[in-house]
Amino acid sequence: MNSRSMTRMLWPLLLLTGCSGLRTHEPAAQIYRLNVTEASPAAVAPAAVRPAEAGATLAVSRPTAASGLDIERIAVLHSDGRLDYYAASRWAGNLPDVLQTLLIDAQRRSGRWRAVLTDASAFSTEQQLQIEVRQFHAEYLAAGGPPSAHVVLEGTLGRRSSHEVLRTLHAEARVTASADRMLPVVVAFNAALAEAMKQLDAQMTR
Repeated sequence: MNSRSMTRMLWPLLLLTGCSGLRTHEPAAQIYRLNVTEASPAAVAPAAVRPAEAGATLAVSRPTAASGLDIERIAVLHSDGRLDYYAASRWAGNLPDVLQTLLIDAQRRSGRWRAVLTDASAFSTEQQLQIEVRQFHAEYLAAGGPPSAHVVLEGTLGRRSSHEVLRTLHAEARVTASADRMLPVVVAFNAALAEAMKQLDAQMTR
């Protein structure tokens, strides 16, 4: 085998060796779930069913999110207004996808609807819930101390066929973490989200 042939055979090995050197030694990201049932069972307790809604079907759209929040990373808002993210920490999916699943589960547990689906379902529904995530971050104040989980949701409940708006919804909750560590911060997020979803549910049944 001549030297030129050997060189051609070695190039792939050299490239693979070079690529392996590009790997970082950063720690693997910790994955955290949002779970409102663990945070506050009362937030998802079955609500009183109004006769006009008892037979309706509901589609829950994928929430829209403010800039910087349609992402898996866990957002941090500093006292000077800088938006940042916790290192090596993630939600279990993109935030809007996770919230859509939680909203669907909560509305199914409420017993208010004949069926609750995504808006991408092949089946038609009578009403539709749209949510916008305005705030979903850990907020650090200038005074220091543990952050607060701040959740702000804006929503619209309407009829799909006529595009008639039935309710405009607003929910806001803030829960201070027990310590400036990741697990207490996630617990605070769960509690704040549970409270916000409870507020949405109450407004939907007015």
